[in-house]
Amino acid sequence: MRLLIYGDSNSWGYLDDGSGRRHGDRWPVVMARELASRGKPVQLIEECLPGRTSNTDDPLEGAVFNGATPLHAILLSQQPLDHILIMLGTNDMKARFGRNADAICAGIMSLVSLCADTPTGPGGWAATAATPVTVICPVMLGQRAEDPAWERFEEWRGGRATSRALPPVLASACGSAGVGFIDANRFAVSSDIDPIHWAADTHRTFGKAIANHIKADDMMADL
Repeated sequence: MRLLIYGDSNSWGYLDDGSGRRHGDRWPVVMARELASRGKPVQLIEECLPGRTSNTDDPLEGAVFNGATPLHAILLSQQPLDHILIMLGTNDMKARFGRNADAICAGIMSLVSLCADTPTGPGGWAATAATPVTVICPVMLGQRAEDPAWERFEEWRGGRATSRALPPVLASACGSAGVGFIDANRFAVSSDIDPIHWAADTHRTFGKAIANHIKADDMMADL
């Protein structure tokens, strides 16, 4: 199974320890290892960038962080794909974007639409079918995001409330579009130290949970 992960720092493997180093046991790697141990090998394609938004340019960091910009080329270059997991939206919660849950949801669903309009399924360049997509709603920001003493408080002001509002909005949109949906809040929590990122243990727990979800949904039944 060729599985594309399209995400930001929490899929890239940026830990809450501030080291900036990529964690070897990040959740996509854990997920793939779990599936392989159950006789379900995965060709893991990680397209994850710290700071990536769903579909908006970052006036401070630059247009390269707009998740919509490279996606079409990535889909074409990585085909054939059997499934796509998208987990974005956290960086859209930064105060400078002024986005509420509805706007973030619309940004994520625009990526889903692009995937649906791009035939990247079996057959390579002769493919006529789009690749199935599952949207993972990002984890709610940690409590420290609301602490004025936190050094990044102004950057993320209001973000925790937005992160709390997003899951039901995104679940409804995915249901209407007929795409898979997973609420990451069921399996993961943001760190007490760094309210944006995860601890190493969370990556392990989440990776195993997503592997269980994939197996339970039998995404690989026909592969």
